[in-house]
Amino acid sequence: MDFVENPDLHALPRPRTAREVAATFGRPVRTFVEQPRLDLTQPSTVGHDDVLDTVALNYVFVADPSDPDAPSNLVENVAEIDGHLADALAAGQPDWFVAGLRAFRYPMLWEAVVTMVAPDDPAPPAEPFAVAEHVARHLNHVLINTAEGRSTRPDGAVPVLDAPVTARHAQSGAVLVVDGVEREAVLIDTDPDLVGWGAEIDDTIVLVVLPRDLVPLVDRRLTSLAT
Repeated sequence: MDFVENPDLHALPRPRTAREVAATFGRPVRTFVEQPRLDLTQPSTVGHDDVLDTVALNYVFVADPSDPDAPSNLVENVAEIDGHLADALAAGQPDWFVAGLRAFRYPMLWEAVVTMVAPDDPAPPAEPFAVAEHVARHLNHVLINTAEGRSTRPDGAVPVLDAPVTARHAQSGAVLVVDGVEREAVLIDTDPDLVGWGAEIDDTIVLVVLPRDLVPLVDRRLTSLAT
C-alpha cells in the first residue's frame, strides 16, 4: 500500500506525542536532557488490559545541528525518503505524517530511553527479573530491529540474533544521572553495536540504549519529560 497516496490517512487520529503519552502514564517518563543533536519523535508504548506499562522514546539524531541538511547528517537513502516526502506534501497528507517522513531523513535512536513500570514480584518459586535482565532483553530487542545483518528469521520464525547479550554481561557500579541525582545503574558494554544502562528508580525501571559510535556524542543525563 502506498501510504503517501492513501486518503484514509486523513481519517486516522493524530498519533499522541511523547508528552501526551507521558501525561497518561501516572509516573515520570524519563528523557535525555535537552541537547542540540537530539529531537524527540513519536514514542513507542506497551500496555496490558488497556493499562500503559512501558513508554519507549525515539530520537532523531543530527550529528551537526549547525547545518541540519548537510549530507553528512542524513541517512544513505535520503533521496528515496525525499521523494516520498514530496509526494506526501503534494497529496496534502496530514502534518503528523509529513513530520514522520522528515524524521526518517536522519539516523534514529530507536527506543533509546525506556521507562517501564517495575513489575510485581512473581509468586514463588519464580524470581523477579533483575534490572540487568531488562537491559539485556531491551538491547537484544533493539539489535533485532536496527542492526543490519545481526539477525535472521529461519523459516520466517522469530528473529534470532547472531550473538545476543545476556544479564551475565552486566557490570555493576555504573551511574545514570536522573533529575540531577546520581543513580546506581548496571551497564552492558559487550556488544559491538550497542551499549546499554539500566536503573531502578522508585516504582519504575529506566533503560538507556545507544549505538556504540554515538555514545561520546550524546549527553546521557536524564530528566522527567514535561507534560
